[in-house]
Amino acid sequence: MHNRKQERDALKRKLEAGVSIHMLAPRRIGKTWTINQLAIDLRESGWRVIEMDVEGMGAPSEFAHGLCRRLEAQIPKSDALITHIRQRFTNLIGGNWGSERLADALGKLDPIEFAEALIASVDESAQKTAIIIDEIAYFFHAFATESPKEAYAFAYRLRALQQRHRNVRWVLTGSIGLDIIASQYRLEGAFVDFEKFKLEPFTGEQARSFLRDPQIQQQITCFFNASDEDFEWMFRELGWLGPYYLKLVANEVRPSVVGNDGRCAIATRADFEAAFQRLLGPDRRSDFSVWHEHVDKNLPEASRAMAKQIVNALSMTADGETADTLLAKTTQMQGSATQSQIKDVLNALVNDQLIAKNGDRYAFRSGLVRRYWQEYQAG
Repeated sequence: MHNRKQERDALKRKLEAGVSIHMLAPRRIGKTWTINQLAIDLRESGWRVIEMDVEGMGAPSEFAHGLCRRLEAQIPKSDALITHIRQRFTNLIGGNWGSERLADALGKLDPIEFAEALIASVDESAQKTAIIIDEIAYFFHAFATESPKEAYAFAYRLRALQQRHRNVRWVLTGSIGLDIIASQYRLEGAFVDFEKFKLEPFTGEQARSFLRDPQIQQQITCFFNASDEDFEWMFRELGWLGPYYLKLVANEVRPSVVGNDGRCAIATRADFEAAFQRLLGPDRRSDFSVWHEHVDKNLPEASRAMAKQIVNALSMTADGETADTLLAKTTQMQGSATQSQIKDVLNALVNDQLIAKNGDRYAFRSGLVRRYWQEYQAG
Protein backbone atom coordinates (compact mmCIF):
# COMPACT_ATOMS: atom_id res chain seq x y z
CA MET A 1 0.00 0.00 0.00
CA HIS A 2 2.85 2.42 0.74
CA ASN A 3 5.37 1.66 -2.04
CA ARG A 4 4.02 4.41 -4.36
CA LYS A 5 3.39 1.78 -7.06
CA GLN A 6 0.37 3.63 -8.44
CA GLU A 7 2.30 6.91 -8.67
CA ARG A 8 5.36 5.22 -10.18
CA ASP A 9 3.24 3.47 -12.79
CA ALA A 10 1.54 6.74 -13.71
CA LEU A 11 4.86 8.56 -14.04
CA LYS A 12 6.27 5.76 -16.20
CA ARG A 13 3.21 5.76 -18.47
CA LYS A 14 3.51 9.52 -18.98
CA LEU A 15 7.19 9.29 -19.84
CA GLU A 16 6.52 6.47 -22.29
CA ALA A 17 3.85 8.66 -23.92
CA GLY A 18 6.38 11.44 -24.52
CA VAL A 19 5.44 13.66 -21.56
CA SER A 20 8.06 15.49 -19.50
CA ILE A 21 7.10 16.03 -15.88
CA HIS A 22 7.45 18.57 -13.08
CA MET A 23 6.80 16.52 -9.94
CA LEU A 24 5.59 18.64 -7.03
CA ALA A 25 6.93 17.05 -3.86
CA PRO A 26 7.38 18.94 -0.58
CA ARG A 27 10.01 17.99 1.98
CA ARG A 28 9.87 14.76 3.97
CA ILE A 29 7.24 13.11 1.77
CA GLY A 30 9.35 10.33 0.27
CA LYS A 31 10.24 12.15 -2.95
CA THR A 32 13.83 10.93 -3.15
CA TRP A 33 12.82 7.30 -2.57
CA THR A 34 10.08 7.61 -5.20
CA ILE A 35 12.29 9.01 -7.95
CA ASN A 36 15.05 6.52 -7.16
CA GLN A 37 12.54 3.68 -7.44
CA LEU A 38 11.13 5.20 -10.65
CA ALA A 39 14.67 5.12 -12.08
CA ILE A 40 14.90 1.41 -11.21
CA ASP A 41 11.50 0.78 -12.82
CA LEU A 42 12.60 2.53 -16.01
CA ARG A 43 15.93 0.74 -16.22
CA GLU A 44 14.17 -2.60 -15.81
CA SER A 45 12.10 -1.64 -18.85
CA GLY A 46 15.17 -0.88 -20.94
CA TRP A 47 15.47 2.87 -20.41
CA ARG A 48 18.68 4.79 -19.95
CA VAL A 49 18.25 7.00 -16.87
CA ILE A 50 20.46 9.93 -15.90
CA GLU A 51 19.83 11.07 -12.30
CA MET A 52 21.20 14.39 -11.13
CA ASP A 53 20.84 16.44 -7.92
CA VAL A 54 21.56 20.12 -8.59
CA GLU A 55 21.19 21.52 -5.06
CA GLY A 56 24.33 23.50 -4.31
CA MET A 57 24.90 24.36 -7.97
CA GLY A 58 24.33 27.89 -9.21
CA ALA A 59 25.87 28.25 -12.68
CA PRO A 60 25.41 26.72 -16.15
CA SER A 61 28.94 25.27 -16.13
CA GLU A 62 28.16 23.35 -12.92
CA PHE A 63 24.89 22.10 -14.41
CA ALA A 64 26.59 20.94 -17.62
CA HIS A 65 29.48 19.32 -15.76
CA GLY A 66 27.09 17.51 -13.42
CA LEU A 67 25.05 16.21 -16.34
CA CYS A 68 28.20 14.94 -18.07
CA ARG A 69 29.51 13.30 -14.91
CA ARG A 70 26.25 11.47 -14.26
CA LEU A 71 26.03 10.34 -17.88
CA GLU A 72 29.59 8.99 -17.85
CA ALA A 73 28.94 7.21 -14.54
CA GLN A 74 26.14 5.16 -16.10
CA ILE A 75 27.59 4.40 -19.55
CA PRO A 76 30.66 2.20 -20.20
CA LYS A 77 33.55 3.96 -21.96
CA SER A 78 33.31 1.38 -24.73
CA ASP A 79 29.67 2.27 -25.45
CA ALA A 80 29.06 3.64 -28.95
CA LEU A 81 27.25 6.61 -27.40
CA ILE A 82 30.46 7.83 -25.73
CA THR A 83 32.27 7.62 -29.07
CA HIS A 84 29.43 9.55 -30.70
CA ILE A 85 29.55 12.30 -28.05
CA ARG A 86 33.33 12.59 -28.35
CA GLN A 87 33.08 12.97 -32.15
CA ARG A 88 30.37 15.62 -31.76
CA PHE A 89 32.61 17.58 -29.40
CA THR A 90 35.51 17.30 -31.85
CA ASN A 91 33.33 18.69 -34.63
CA LEU A 92 32.14 21.59 -32.47
CA ILE A 93 35.58 22.48 -31.20
CA GLY A 94 37.08 22.23 -34.66
CA GLY A 95 39.76 19.64 -34.10
CA ASN A 96 41.12 16.99 -31.80
CA TRP A 97 40.77 18.28 -28.25
CA GLY A 98 43.02 15.51 -26.94
CA SER A 99 41.20 14.17 -23.88
CA GLU A 100 39.56 10.96 -22.76
CA ARG A 101 37.31 12.84 -20.33
CA LEU A 102 34.19 14.31 -21.88
CA ALA A 103 34.05 17.01 -19.20
CA ASP A 104 37.35 18.47 -20.46
CA ALA A 105 35.50 19.83 -23.50
CA LEU A 106 33.47 22.10 -21.23
CA GLY A 107 36.20 24.73 -21.10
CA LYS A 108 36.14 24.94 -24.89
CA LEU A 109 32.35 25.17 -25.33
CA ASP A 110 29.52 27.29 -24.02
CA PRO A 111 27.82 25.27 -21.24
CA ILE A 112 24.48 25.06 -23.07
CA GLU A 113 26.25 23.96 -26.27
CA PHE A 114 28.06 21.36 -24.22
CA ALA A 115 24.78 20.14 -22.67
CA GLU A 116 23.06 20.10 -26.05
CA ALA A 117 25.86 18.02 -27.57
CA LEU A 118 25.33 15.47 -24.81
CA ILE A 119 21.55 15.43 -25.12
CA ALA A 120 21.51 15.48 -28.93
CA SER A 121 23.75 12.42 -28.94
CA VAL A 122 21.50 10.66 -26.45
CA ASP A 123 18.45 11.68 -28.48
CA GLU A 124 19.89 10.06 -31.61
CA SER A 125 20.56 6.74 -29.90
CA ALA A 126 17.99 3.96 -30.06
CA GLN A 127 17.60 3.69 -26.28
CA LYS A 128 14.79 5.57 -24.53
CA THR A 129 16.25 8.06 -22.07
CA ALA A 130 14.95 9.93 -19.02
CA ILE A 131 16.84 12.73 -17.28
CA ILE A 132 15.73 13.11 -13.65
CA ILE A 133 16.83 16.39 -12.06
CA ASP A 134 16.28 16.82 -8.34
CA GLU A 135 16.19 20.16 -6.48
CA ILE A 136 15.85 22.15 -9.70
CA ALA A 137 14.27 25.11 -7.91
CA TYR A 138 17.29 25.46 -5.60
CA PHE A 139 19.52 25.66 -8.68
CA PHE A 140 17.50 28.43 -10.32
CA HIS A 141 17.03 30.27 -7.02
CA ALA A 142 20.81 30.35 -6.45
CA PHE A 143 21.55 31.22 -10.08
CA ALA A 144 18.89 33.92 -10.45
CA THR A 145 19.75 35.54 -7.12
CA GLU A 146 23.24 36.24 -8.43
CA SER A 147 22.51 36.70 -12.16
CA PRO A 148 18.79 37.09 -12.99
CA LYS A 149 19.32 37.89 -16.68
CA GLU A 150 21.68 34.96 -17.20
CA ALA A 151 19.32 32.60 -15.35
CA TYR A 152 16.45 33.76 -17.56
CA ALA A 153 18.47 33.13 -20.72
CA PHE A 154 19.66 29.73 -19.50
CA ALA A 155 16.15 28.58 -18.54
CA TYR A 156 14.77 29.40 -21.98
CA ARG A 157 17.72 27.82 -23.77
CA LEU A 158 17.09 24.66 -21.77
CA ARG A 159 13.47 24.80 -22.88
CA ALA A 160 14.56 25.05 -26.52
CA LEU A 161 16.89 22.11 -25.98
CA GLN A 162 14.06 20.06 -24.49
CA GLN A 163 11.75 20.92 -27.39
CA ARG A 164 14.33 19.96 -30.03
CA HIS A 165 15.15 16.56 -28.54
CA ARG A 166 11.79 14.90 -27.99
CA ASN A 167 13.17 11.38 -27.55
CA VAL A 168 14.66 12.46 -24.23
CA ARG A 169 12.14 12.78 -21.38
CA TRP A 170 12.69 15.00 -18.37
CA VAL A 171 11.52 14.73 -14.76
CA LEU A 172 12.09 17.87 -12.67
CA THR A 173 11.44 17.74 -8.96
CA GLY A 174 12.50 19.28 -5.69
CA SER A 175 11.49 20.09 -2.15
CA ILE A 176 10.77 23.77 -2.75
CA GLY A 177 8.28 25.14 -5.22
CA LEU A 178 9.66 25.75 -8.70
CA ASP A 179 6.51 27.77 -9.46
CA ILE A 180 7.37 30.29 -6.73
CA ILE A 181 10.95 30.72 -7.92
CA ALA A 182 9.89 30.85 -11.59
CA SER A 183 7.30 33.53 -10.83
CA GLN A 184 9.78 35.60 -8.84
CA TYR A 185 12.29 35.67 -11.70
CA ARG A 186 9.83 35.61 -14.66
CA LEU A 187 10.80 32.09 -15.71
CA GLU A 188 7.30 30.57 -15.88
CA GLY A 189 7.34 30.23 -19.66
CA ALA A 190 10.48 28.10 -19.56
CA PHE A 191 8.58 25.29 -17.81
CA VAL A 192 5.17 25.37 -19.51
CA ASP A 193 5.87 22.14 -21.40
CA PHE A 194 6.26 20.17 -18.19
CA GLU A 195 3.13 18.44 -16.96
CA LYS A 196 2.62 18.85 -13.20
CA PHE A 197 2.37 15.70 -11.09
CA LYS A 198 1.79 16.11 -7.35
CA LEU A 199 3.18 13.56 -4.92
CA GLU A 200 0.72 13.55 -2.03
CA PRO A 201 1.30 12.54 1.60
CA PHE A 202 0.23 9.05 2.57
CA THR A 203 -3.42 8.30 3.17
CA GLY A 204 -4.31 6.76 6.53
CA GLU A 205 -4.38 3.32 4.92
CA GLN A 206 -0.94 3.81 3.38
CA ALA A 207 0.46 5.17 6.66
CA ARG A 208 -0.82 2.10 8.58
CA SER A 209 0.70 -0.15 5.92
CA PHE A 210 4.02 1.73 6.23
CA LEU A 211 4.17 1.45 10.03
CA ARG A 212 3.13 -2.22 10.01
CA ASP A 213 5.65 -3.17 7.33
CA PRO A 214 8.11 -5.70 8.88
CA GLN A 215 11.04 -3.90 7.23
CA ILE A 216 10.04 -0.59 8.84
CA GLN A 217 9.46 -2.30 12.19
CA GLN A 218 13.03 -3.63 12.00
CA GLN A 219 14.29 -0.05 11.75
CA ILE A 220 12.46 1.46 14.74
CA THR A 221 13.33 1.33 18.43
CA CYS A 222 10.54 -0.97 19.66
CA PHE A 223 8.37 -3.39 17.73
CA PHE A 224 4.72 -2.38 18.07
CA ASN A 225 1.30 -2.42 16.50
CA ALA A 226 -1.79 -0.34 17.28
CA SER A 227 -5.49 -0.47 16.59
CA ASP A 228 -6.77 1.26 13.47
CA GLU A 229 -8.57 3.73 15.74
CA ASP A 230 -5.45 4.65 17.72
CA PHE A 231 -3.40 4.94 14.56
CA GLU A 232 -6.06 7.30 13.15
CA TRP A 233 -5.90 9.42 16.30
CA MET A 234 -2.13 9.68 15.96
CA PHE A 235 -2.45 10.50 12.25
CA ARG A 236 -4.91 13.35 12.99
CA GLU A 237 -2.55 14.78 15.61
CA LEU A 238 0.49 14.41 13.36
CA GLY A 239 -1.33 15.80 10.32
CA TRP A 240 1.59 15.24 7.96
CA LEU A 241 1.67 11.63 6.82
CA GLY A 242 5.06 11.55 5.19
CA PRO A 243 7.46 8.65 5.82
CA TYR A 244 9.97 10.83 7.67
CA TYR A 245 7.57 12.05 10.35
CA LEU A 246 5.78 8.72 10.70
CA LYS A 247 9.10 7.05 11.38
CA LEU A 248 10.17 9.92 13.65
CA VAL A 249 7.13 9.32 15.88
CA ALA A 250 7.42 5.53 15.64
CA ASN A 251 11.00 5.64 16.93
CA GLU A 252 9.77 7.32 20.13
CA VAL A 253 6.86 4.95 20.81
CA ARG A 254 7.25 2.80 23.93
CA PRO A 255 4.28 0.40 23.75
CA SER A 256 2.61 -0.27 27.07
CA VAL A 257 0.37 -3.27 26.27
CA VAL A 258 1.52 -6.80 25.49
CA GLY A 259 -0.16 -8.22 22.37
CA ASN A 260 -2.34 -11.31 22.32
CA ASP A 261 0.45 -13.31 20.71
CA GLY A 262 2.75 -12.42 23.60
CA ARG A 263 5.30 -10.92 21.20
CA CYS A 264 4.15 -7.77 19.38
CA ALA A 265 3.39 -5.01 21.86
CA ILE A 266 0.42 -2.68 21.37
CA ALA A 267 0.77 1.10 21.47
CA THR A 268 -2.09 3.19 22.84
CA ARG A 269 -3.09 6.83 22.35
CA ALA A 270 -1.25 7.66 25.55
CA ASP A 271 1.90 6.04 24.14
CA PHE A 272 1.62 8.12 20.96
CA GLU A 273 1.11 11.32 22.98
CA ALA A 274 4.16 10.45 25.08
CA ALA A 275 6.12 10.00 21.85
CA PHE A 276 5.03 13.49 20.73
CA GLN A 277 6.15 14.95 24.06
CA ARG A 278 9.58 13.34 23.73
CA LEU A 279 9.93 14.78 20.23
CA LEU A 280 9.09 18.26 21.53
CA GLY A 281 11.95 18.22 24.02
CA PRO A 282 14.74 20.79 23.57
CA ASP A 283 17.18 18.06 22.57
CA ARG A 284 15.06 17.24 19.49
CA ARG A 285 14.79 20.70 17.92
CA SER A 286 17.03 19.71 15.01
CA ASP A 287 14.38 17.22 13.85
CA PHE A 288 12.17 20.17 12.89
CA SER A 289 14.69 22.86 12.00
CA VAL A 290 14.22 22.08 8.31
CA TRP A 291 10.95 24.03 8.34
CA HIS A 292 12.31 27.42 9.41
CA GLU A 293 15.33 26.89 7.16
CA HIS A 294 12.85 26.09 4.40
CA VAL A 295 11.12 29.47 4.84
CA ASP A 296 14.51 31.20 4.57
CA LYS A 297 15.52 29.30 1.42
CA ASN A 298 12.24 29.25 -0.45
CA LEU A 299 10.96 32.80 -0.07
CA PRO A 300 12.56 35.98 -1.39
CA GLU A 301 14.29 38.00 1.29
CA ALA A 302 11.63 40.73 1.20
CA SER A 303 8.92 38.21 2.16
CA ARG A 304 10.72 36.23 4.87
CA ALA A 305 9.92 38.49 7.81
CA MET A 306 6.23 38.56 6.85
CA ALA A 307 6.19 34.77 6.41
CA LYS A 308 7.65 34.22 9.87
CA GLN A 309 5.10 36.59 11.42
CA ILE A 310 2.29 34.71 9.70
CA VAL A 311 3.61 31.31 10.78
CA ASN A 312 4.16 32.58 14.34
CA ALA A 313 0.54 33.74 14.49
CA LEU A 314 -0.76 30.43 13.10
CA SER A 315 1.23 28.43 15.63
CA MET A 316 -0.87 29.86 18.47
CA THR A 317 -4.04 28.01 17.53
CA ALA A 318 -4.80 24.60 16.05
CA ASP A 319 -7.83 26.06 14.23
CA GLY A 320 -5.76 28.63 12.33
CA GLU A 321 -6.75 32.12 11.19
CA THR A 322 -8.46 33.79 8.25
CA ALA A 323 -6.49 35.85 5.73
CA ASP A 324 -8.15 39.04 7.02
CA THR A 325 -7.05 38.32 10.58
CA LEU A 326 -3.52 37.57 9.42
CA LEU A 327 -3.47 40.81 7.43
CA ALA A 328 -4.45 42.77 10.54
CA LYS A 329 -1.86 41.04 12.73
CA THR A 330 0.92 41.37 10.17
CA THR A 331 0.16 45.06 9.57
CA GLN A 332 0.17 45.65 13.31
CA MET A 333 3.57 43.93 13.72
CA GLN A 334 5.27 45.04 10.52
CA GLY A 335 3.70 48.46 9.96
CA SER A 336 2.43 47.86 6.43
CA ALA A 337 1.21 44.92 4.42
CA THR A 338 -1.20 44.56 1.53
CA GLN A 339 -3.76 41.86 0.90
CA SER A 340 -1.82 40.88 -2.20
CA GLN A 341 1.45 40.49 -0.29
CA ILE A 342 -0.22 38.39 2.38
CA LYS A 343 -1.85 36.20 -0.25
CA ASP A 344 1.42 35.65 -2.08
CA VAL A 345 3.16 34.53 1.12
CA LEU A 346 0.24 32.32 2.15
CA ASN A 347 0.21 30.69 -1.29
CA ALA A 348 3.93 29.98 -1.02
CA LEU A 349 3.52 28.43 2.44
CA VAL A 350 0.56 26.33 1.26
CA ASN A 351 2.47 25.27 -1.84
CA ASP A 352 5.31 24.02 0.35
CA GLN A 353 2.84 22.20 2.62
CA LEU A 354 3.85 23.94 5.86
CA ILE A 355 0.29 25.22 6.16
CA ALA A 356 -3.05 24.17 4.67
CA LYS A 357 -6.10 26.16 3.58
CA ASN A 358 -9.39 24.82 4.93
CA GLY A 359 -12.32 26.90 3.72
CA ASP A 360 -11.43 30.49 4.53
CA ARG A 361 -8.91 29.56 7.24
CA TYR A 362 -5.19 28.83 7.15
CA ALA A 363 -3.60 26.48 9.69
CA PHE A 364 -0.53 24.31 10.21
CA ARG A 365 -0.78 21.07 8.27
CA SER A 366 0.99 19.20 11.07
CA GLY A 367 -0.09 19.55 14.67
CA LEU A 368 3.33 18.30 15.77
CA VAL A 369 5.19 20.91 13.69
CA ARG A 370 2.78 23.58 15.00
CA ARG A 371 3.59 22.64 18.59
CA TYR A 372 7.32 22.73 17.82
CA TRP A 373 7.00 26.15 16.17
CA GLN A 374 4.97 27.56 19.06
CA GLU A 375 7.49 26.25 21.58
CA TYR A 376 10.75 27.22 19.89
CA GLN A 377 10.24 29.64 17.00
CA ALA A 378 7.36 31.99 17.80
CA GLY A 379 8.53 35.07 19.61
